[in-house]
Amino acid sequence: MIEIEYRLLGFLPQMATFVIAVGLIISLLIIQRVNDWVNEKVKLPWMEETNLQQRKRMEQRKGSE
Repeated sequence: MIEIEYRLLGFLPQMATFVIAVGLIISLLIIQRVNDWVNEKVKLPWMEETNLQQRKRMEQRKGSE
């Protein structure tokens, strides 16, 4: 029985490697969420989608005159 387990699981790295990998993935996801949140908070008014659409409409009106 031990031989079968060793053959099936013997190619896997040590448990510490998995723990470090999971910790790294979790920390990267947290950093990504914080980065998105900060970008949303410091977004300038001209970068917002509604203002971009309004600006495009104004430019089209100006071009048609």
